[in-house]
Amino acid sequence: MGISQHNGVDATPILPAFVDSIAQQEPDTPWMNLPRSPDLKQGWYTLSFKDLADAVNGVAGWAENVLGAGDGKTTVAYIGLNDARYAATFIGMMKAGYRTLLPSPRNSREGQAALFEAVQCSIVVHSEGIGSAVDSITAYQPRISTYAIPPFEELRSLGEKNGVFSSRCGRDQNERPLILHTSGSTGFPKPIALNHGDLAAIYHLRSLPTPPGRLSIPDVFLASEELVGMSPFFHAMGMIVLLRGIFSKGSLTVLPPEKPPNAQLVVEVLQQRNAVLGIFPPSILEQVCSSEEGLRALGKLKYVFYGGGPLARGKGDIINQWTRVQTVIGSTEAGLIPTLVVEDRKDWDHFEWAKGSGAVMEDNGDGLYELVLKPEDVKYQAVFSTFPDADEWRTKDLLQPHPEKPGLWLYKGRKDDVLVLSNGEKFNPVGFEKGLESHPLVKGAMVVGQGRFQTGLIVEPEWEALASDHTPEVLLDTLWPKIEEMNNASPAHGRVWRSKVMFTKKEKPFKRAEKGSIMRRMTVALFEPEIEALYSDEASEKQLGKLDLSAGLPAAKTFVRKALKLAGVGLPEDGDDDEDIFAYGVDSLQVLAVSSKLSHALSTKDKRMTVSARTVYANPTINSLAAAMIGEENGGHANGTATISREERMARMIEKYTRDLPNSSVLTAPSPSPEKHTVVLTGSTGSLGNYVLQELIESPQVAKIYCLNRSGTAEDRQRESFQRRDVAADFSKVSFLHTDFGKDQFGLHDRVYDELLQSVDVFIHNAWAVDFNLALDSYEGTHISGTRRCVDFSTQSKHRAHIIFISSIASVGNWTGVHPNEREVPERLDANHTVTLPQGYGESKHVASLILAAGAQRSGVPCTIARAGQLAGPSNGDSEWNRHEWVPSIVITSKAMGAVPQDLGNQDLVDWVPMDLAGKTVRDLALSQHSSSTTNENLARVAHVVNPSTTTWPKLVPAVRESLQEQSGKAVRTVSFAAWLDELKKTEPSPTEIEQKPALKLADFYEGLLGHQGMPRLATEQTSKISQTVAQMQPVIGEMMRKWTQQWWA
Repeated sequence: MGISQHNGVDATPILPAFVDSIAQQEPDTPWMNLPRSPDLKQGWYTLSFKDLADAVNGVAGWAENVLGAGDGKTTVAYIGLNDARYAATFIGMMKAGYRTLLPSPRNSREGQAALFEAVQCSIVVHSEGIGSAVDSITAYQPRISTYAIPPFEELRSLGEKNGVFSSRCGRDQNERPLILHTSGSTGFPKPIALNHGDLAAIYHLRSLPTPPGRLSIPDVFLASEELVGMSPFFHAMGMIVLLRGIFSKGSLTVLPPEKPPNAQLVVEVLQQRNAVLGIFPPSILEQVCSSEEGLRALGKLKYVFYGGGPLARGKGDIINQWTRVQTVIGSTEAGLIPTLVVEDRKDWDHFEWAKGSGAVMEDNGDGLYELVLKPEDVKYQAVFSTFPDADEWRTKDLLQPHPEKPGLWLYKGRKDDVLVLSNGEKFNPVGFEKGLESHPLVKGAMVVGQGRFQTGLIVEPEWEALASDHTPEVLLDTLWPKIEEMNNASPAHGRVWRSKVMFTKKEKPFKRAEKGSIMRRMTVALFEPEIEALYSDEASEKQLGKLDLSAGLPAAKTFVRKALKLAGVGLPEDGDDDEDIFAYGVDSLQVLAVSSKLSHALSTKDKRMTVSARTVYANPTINSLAAAMIGEENGGHANGTATISREERMARMIEKYTRDLPNSSVLTAPSPSPEKHTVVLTGSTGSLGNYVLQELIESPQVAKIYCLNRSGTAEDRQRESFQRRDVAADFSKVSFLHTDFGKDQFGLHDRVYDELLQSVDVFIHNAWAVDFNLALDSYEGTHISGTRRCVDFSTQSKHRAHIIFISSIASVGNWTGVHPNEREVPERLDANHTVTLPQGYGESKHVASLILAAGAQRSGVPCTIARAGQLAGPSNGDSEWNRHEWVPSIVITSKAMGAVPQDLGNQDLVDWVPMDLAGKTVRDLALSQHSSSTTNENLARVAHVVNPSTTTWPKLVPAVRESLQEQSGKAVRTVSFAAWLDELKKTEPSPTEIEQKPALKLADFYEGLLGHQGMPRLATEQTSKISQTVAQMQPVIGEMMRKWTQQWWA
């Protein structure tokens, strides 16, 4: 059967001889099904393996006649229609002793020239119907000779007449008779020369060992059944399909080659044929399944395969209701990579690697893993025939592990796709882009921002679907809800602002590869001028326009709303102008953007108007900000001032949330605490929450943990975080619940909430927005009201759950101002509202603490107020210290400035607690025995999460400076903190500068460090008795600081 032995490797078929052998032994076996004409109503005809063999012999004879006898080295390019002649030509050329290059007819002229030059090809053989592609080649490369090959039937007759051609194709499986090329998604096409071993991998995969009771993709895909395929044969997937039809003897049904492939054509073919299998690009499947007619046509198939890119989840789920859908993976270099058919059909978009694939998943450091192939059984692994000396093949495909099913992997994109922003944050945009492309008005979407401070978005509209009178503004309004949906599913640094969206013009579409995918690098280069304009301040100012303050409050409110939208704030169209904008997740970068936009919009050439970030924070509603802009204009500054004191504001809020607390005498007596604890942990995905969860999981005293988080993807993020830290945690006793602390019962269903009430005896409340700029009012809707809901939970719970509230030193930051004779803050509460720092964050923690204290006193709710000082990175360096906090921001900014402060003003004392030790401390507090007092007076206790073993910033500076110099390769000065801050304040806070010097966002906070009074010391006498972790804590040392510093540029 045309099969040879090579170095003890299993028999390897040589393609021309294999075709001859089948033609001799099974001449009537169907090979290819073709339409009689472009009009499918004219019916179909089938070619047999005898027909193919005759045509191959005809091509070989024709080639020898026209081109001369092949020498095994001369390369001939074939460009032709996707018909039976394609296979006959390249196999016939092998037989005639020629190497065959199969270029895409849609390569650019420059791409074709580079490809032909690389393989030293000067001969083009072509079919009819592709004259323009040939003309393009010869016009650019006059030395090329071209030859038109006869139709298939003429070649078949010639071969039948002349008999079997004496093959010049050797039997060495290492000969490379066929050349494909990469898709060109990232540049010019790259030739990949394939040998007989590569081509025969499809043959060998039919015998791939499969676990008992399981099916592999080769078991199904390579079955001797009729398959409908539409990929062009010069493409890797098209070649795999063509070889599959030969080696598996499963006939291939092709679409009319004269017609451009489209969804309706696929539907008609499926309706007329009785195929068992089909393989299609995702873009075609998404169109086919948009009608019931299409779904019924797909439903005739036993399996629908797709590859070349992700299929929209919603579309795949619909198809999966009608037939079995399954993803496959491969490449030009690696061929078909063997996987298993998933056991649960709802996992249709996941891969499970088969034995023989050699698949190894290597951590990419961002929750994704790169698929790397290692030699295992090379007869199944085409890539190690292509590259026999390689000890691995890095596919650059990034995948995500299934959160619950080990061994399943979800495709997330290419390493080439990942954007690295100027602040070092990484964002994989493929999910965002595919989600947006599911909108009927979007043909293509591409997120940009490589090396920029934030992401941008270019949208290629579906022009045929647009109204004739559409405008970019109307189109953006239409698409914005979908963009917001994708923003909500993305990390904060990957979100696209409204002012960073642009549309292509009809005459300038995206660059696309043959399979329809966007050629990212080439498209970015094409749109470089537009991208530059997108990131210019002028583009944003043009969208916003100017505001005349004399136009009054209604106009100002409309203007503020527009500025907020341009900064990416997801305001609802029917939102109340008195709603807190920070309830919509506004971050500091957006505040600075709003500040900058409003300042530019209000300024004239005669007068500069400044709307500072502080103004935005102090006026967190559209009404208040608009009023501040108009009515509080003093000396060219828009200021907003409070009409009541901050102490009064806090007192009113405490009274509001405690006035109706139930008396403990009317509550049902709590049941005794169980032997093992059931714990609620809020904010588990945050820096501290992550380590607290690890300690709870590892504690034998804890039976069950409920993680309450605002994000619906918390579990995925949690598992990814643990994997990044190389923590092998047992998640079997953890349940993740999507919650909203601004809603009753935390937004949980009655059944789930009741389950918690019956079992939970410890409630760790850690979720809190850390933003020193927010006003107290911005904390009320979710955080303050949520704290009262925690009290309500405890009063209703079977065990009267003990609440551990993670407070902050900021809640007592002015302690020495109120109690000048006390050197340390004692471990007790103080109802004097002046003890907190004059900032919303500290005030919110103070208010929440006193609400809990009232809950203890009136309702008998046991609580521990854990005031945390500065929490640093982990002592073992297994994760990064959050670079957005004030200390990391100083260090990162110091690199850009070339100067590091030798002091930290009034914060020179370092009593920082490494994050892993903070997690252990919270565990100690949560699982310790609380007061068994029969009265409520002792039910509120205070603990301090600070390091009793201190050092100073000047002792750490040498390690910081040394690390910065290593990173930058430049000398770094040491200057006083005052001088450092003065130099920082001279910087214009443009978005680019903010990314390089994040301390600009915290300039007001740093000003406070220059004051005489710094943060007070927190006593730890009582806490050390409860927590062995605190009692045994060692000071932060230079080596820790060096490790954290290095991580911010890793």
